[in-house]
This record gives sequence, structure tokens and C-alpha cells, in this order.
Amino acid sequence: MYSEDLKFYEDDEGIAVDLILKAFGSDEIQCVNLESESPDQKMKDDISYLISHQNEFLQKIQKGVSEYCIKTYNQELPDLKIIKLYVFPDKENEYGFMFSTTIDREHGIGVKLKGENIEKIGSSETAFM
Repeated sequence: MYSEDLKFYEDDEGIAVDLILKAFGSDEIQCVNLESESPDQKMKDDISYLISHQNEFLQKIQKGVSEYCIKTYNQELPDLKIIKLYVFPDKENEYGFMFSTTIDREHGIGVKLKGENIEKIGSSETAFM
């Protein structure tokens, strides 16, 4: 999947595109460039980076979220399904991942990464804050 093959569209959060990141499963994932009005080169570069580093992201996220669940819920992580991705027009190499999980059906889990390092894990809004 290359950025020139992507079909961008307007969403209420900004410009969006549906991606398939095979490391996270076979379902399409909405990727939103928050509060943007058109796809720019930075968004396309961010998407290319996400695609090419998806395996590393998945490994770090699974490890970090597993530790977070044990610490926060005193339970092992039962499941984790990606719902949405965020890129930010004014932040370099920063990505937000939003997940659903049965451990917290109401709030889900959000992960903010800077580069390939986890910056914060919390409820789902952590992904876009």
C-alpha cells in the first residue's frame, strides 16, 4: 500500500484514509490527520512510516498495554482490537492508536507514540490528546 494509492476523505475529525496494517489484522483502520483540511505530504509520510514500522509498533504496544493492564486493572490483557489511528499535522513523528478491549469496554485503551517510543497509555482519548 503506497500513499499515492490511498483514497482520502473528509471526516468530522479531519482528513482520513482507510488503511490495512496487516500486523494489526486484516480489517481496515481509519487513519485521521486531526483537524486538517487536505492530505499533505507530512500526512503521506506519516502513513508510509506507520506502514513500514507496523510490526515494531505492534510489539511495543502489546508489551506496553499488557503492563498497563496488569498495573491498572490487575488483570492480563485479554484482547486488543485496533479501532483508529491518529497522525497530527503539527507534531513530528507522533502517532495515536485507539483500541477496544473487553477489559474496559466503555473507555477502551489509547496509546500515544513519539517515534517508536510509547509516550503514554490510558483510556481511548489518550490516542488523540
